[in-house]
Amino acid sequence: MRTFSFFLFLFFSFQFPLHAKQAIEIGTEVGRYAPTFELSDLEGRLITLESLRGQVVLLNFWSTLCAPCVAEMPSLNRLSSALRNKGLVISVAIDSNDKPVREYVRKNAISFTVLLDKDKAVFFDEYAGPSLPVTYLLDRNGVIVDTFSGAQVWDAPEMKKRIMMHLEEK
Repeated sequence: MRTFSFFLFLFFSFQFPLHAKQAIEIGTEVGRYAPTFELSDLEGRLITLESLRGQVVLLNFWSTLCAPCVAEMPSLNRLSSALRNKGLVISVAIDSNDKPVREYVRKNAISFTVLLDKDKAVFFDEYAGPSLPVTYLLDRNGVIVDTFSGAQVWDAPEMKKRIMMHLEEK
C-alpha cells in the first residue's frame, strides 16, 4: 500500500507541479485575477476586461491632470507601437471630463486604446486607486503578473524585456 501511495504522489506531482501558476481570487495583487470592468473607449464602444482574455494586457490608469502620467505617455505610445501585434496596451483615463483626454490623445497621436472612467468607479472601487499612474500587466488569463507604480520609461530595453517575457508565454 505504501508503494502504491508513493507512485500516486509521484504521478500527481508531475501532473500538477507545486510551482504552477494559479490565480486565487480577484484583486490587484500579483497572482490574482484582475477586477473586471466595462468602460467605453473614445469612440463610445464598450470594452470589457473579459473580452480581452487570450491577450497579454498592459492596463495603465492615468489622468491628463497628473504630470507623471503625461510624462510617461510618449514612451507608452512607443511601446504600444513596438508591440502592435504582440501585446495590447489599454489606458484608462480617470478624468471627469473626456474633452481634455480626447485633445491629449489627438495632439500626441496616441495609438493605443484609451478607455474613460469619468466617475472613477473602476479606479477607486475595483482597483483601490493607489496612486497615479499605476499599471498592471495581465497574462492571457487575466491574472496580474506584474504591477508598476509611478511613471515608467516603457520603451527602455529592460522594461521591454520584462514585458516580452510574459508575451512569449503561451
